[in-house]
Amino acid sequence: MKLLVSAVALFAAALAGPSKAADVTTEVTGTFNGPQENACIHVSTFFFLADCSYGRINETVAGNKLPWTGPTVNPVYFGPHSPNAVPTYTPVPGDDRIAPSLGGTLTIDDRETLEPADDLISGVLTVGPTARSVVVNVNELVGGPAGAPPRAVESWASITHTLAPTAVNETTANNYGGVNYIIGSKGFPTRLCHKDNPDDCFPSALAPKTTDGQSVKRWASPSSAPITRDTEMGGNVGAQTTAVFKGYTCVDNRDNITCPDHNVIWGGSTEDPGLDNLLLKVSTDEQGRVISTQGFWTNEYRIDAGPANYQVADDHNNSWQGGFMQLTSVVE
Repeated sequence: MKLLVSAVALFAAALAGPSKAADVTTEVTGTFNGPQENACIHVSTFFFLADCSYGRINETVAGNKLPWTGPTVNPVYFGPHSPNAVPTYTPVPGDDRIAPSLGGTLTIDDRETLEPADDLISGVLTVGPTARSVVVNVNELVGGPAGAPPRAVESWASITHTLAPTAVNETTANNYGGVNYIIGSKGFPTRLCHKDNPDDCFPSALAPKTTDGQSVKRWASPSSAPITRDTEMGGNVGAQTTAVFKGYTCVDNRDNITCPDHNVIWGGSTEDPGLDNLLLKVSTDEQGRVISTQGFWTNEYRIDAGPANYQVADDHNNSWQGGFMQLTSVVE
């Protein structure tokens, strides 16, 4: 009788097909971003009449057709002990800026089904020691040396990001016997690169400055999709993270009127270090282990300035700063 029951069980299992583990966690390592972020702030729209969006969002504003110039440059990363990690230093391309390290784990939860479309992706990722130098939007004459850019430098020993289990938007089979997952309601954007140097891609140290206005057009063409979450900036809804600093400091050249509470500084109550939008492309092998990951991320905020007909709706954002993360599995 026991032999018969065992045979029936084996036959039922064979009919059910191969089983899958509930979740697979992979250790990953890489970079949180290049050595600088790129951005698009509302000043470009209403003052310089330029569309700095990633995916050609502001083609026409208040009846005015705006030329597309693409994202601009602003925050730059240094080692926390770099002599240039001070607010009195103005970054220039080719200085000792660094790409912040990123490492941790990503987990694929297959929900105990063979259908990848219902899978969930989660993770814990830590940004390594870094100093972030950023121009803040305050009057240049308030505090600090007259005429100097209003700049803050925030430093940390680590930022630990937690990605809660998040549903995927697209899945396709890949050549590794696994799955390419996309998190992004409008797909995974193409990466912007310069028309004169296709190897220089977002986020670029040679992106235009906000103050260049319409005069500098280095990007080849707009992306296939926006990278921003807010519906007033394209509405490509991705994942989000919560984040915690360890060893955080902030100093500015305005007698600390911007540190740490400012919309482009991550350490205060105005803006936190969690990512407002995270668009992911995650590739796995046949065992469900992560092989590689790419991610566009943004922190989004609102600037209340300019004519009323250039403003977005209440409770929406009109500006962002962001970057591009890259991860691979840790070789065992």
